[in-house]
Amino acid sequence: MNVSGIIAEFNPLHKGHEYLIKTAKEEGPVVVVISGNFVQRGDVAIAEKRIRTKMALQSGADLVLELPVLWSMSTAQNFALGGVSVLGYAGCDRLIFGSECGDIEKLQKTADILLSPEFSLQLEKLSHKKETFAKLRQEAAEICEVPKGILQNPNNNLAIEYILAARKNKIPFDFSTVKRVGAMHDSFCEAEFVSASLLREKLKQNDFDFCKKYMPKSSLELLNKSNIADIARIERAILALLRTRTIEELQKLPDLSEGVENKLFEALRVAEDLDMLYNEIKVKRYTLARVRRLVLSAFLGVDNQFFMKPPPYIRLLGFNKTGEQLLKTKLKNSPVPVVTTVAEIKRLNEDAQKVFAVETRATDLYSLSLPQVLPCGLEYTSKIIKTGEF
Repeated sequence: MNVSGIIAEFNPLHKGHEYLIKTAKEEGPVVVVISGNFVQRGDVAIAEKRIRTKMALQSGADLVLELPVLWSMSTAQNFALGGVSVLGYAGCDRLIFGSECGDIEKLQKTADILLSPEFSLQLEKLSHKKETFAKLRQEAAEICEVPKGILQNPNNNLAIEYILAARKNKIPFDFSTVKRVGAMHDSFCEAEFVSASLLREKLKQNDFDFCKKYMPKSSLELLNKSNIADIARIERAILALLRTRTIEELQKLPDLSEGVENKLFEALRVAEDLDMLYNEIKVKRYTLARVRRLVLSAFLGVDNQFFMKPPPYIRLLGFNKTGEQLLKTKLKNSPVPVVTTVAEIKRLNEDAQKVFAVETRATDLYSLSLPQVLPCGLEYTSKIIKTGEF
């Protein structure tokens, strides 16, 4: 049985995602690992992770696993490490993803070059420049004759990170890609597919009519005015909590360099809103997404203890009948614990307990970003989603 794995946010799940799942299912069962309630761009997810789990199952996924917040709200490298590790633990044979180029040979060739000693040497020579890592990597890649334009698109980049993470961690996936079409970012597009970022803005505006064309009907029906999250609702809570952080606490944040903790500490003394805070912190080597992740990491109490380390367990979010069989076969041989109940979490080792504690705190705080505030403790009370029960 050839099992395909997909790493996703489904933020929200749109027709492009549905197409990817359907393509993957042509080869056999599909396991999806989805981000928790805070996502890679440094923001709250548009809908709670269990709503997105239902979206995935209704669109054809057989088994849905969690990418914990320590990996879901992190660098592309750490996001990829978390995703491929979970799918590797789950016994997936193939990793399938979207990309702008749609050419798996080009993506794998690029990964080979980025793993080469020559590329490392060129990147080291450029490290003195005050540019973002992405720009430095692009320049070094051009010197090493990476296929032209391949690193200039976000989905190509993430696809390459998946390949790199799998190879570095000796996870023997076959790789497959589906060409991404339609709008890449926020611009309006008359194609069948639009970007998730545009859909998020429309959902926040309660423009569900616009989304009908671009989201599966089943996914849209799971959303309503009461469960659309918006970081604006917790803006002052973020600022308030961050004002209590000490320099020593800020120094432990993940993906930190250049003394930016000092800029963050000073910015927190004067920032009146999040945009002002981001602008006060920003330095040339930091992208806006990196700054947002830094701020939310401080808000959630995330440190660097688990940065660039694989997750210590698999957390089950939902499954159908085929997924239930995968639990009994593929996941039975997982090298890390497969968590299905809170009681199992309480029996895990200290590292796993720490990861889950952060996840619990993140969900409790995320709940404040919803129009209808939810109580604390959802990580303990929410049930696994089973097809046919919703």
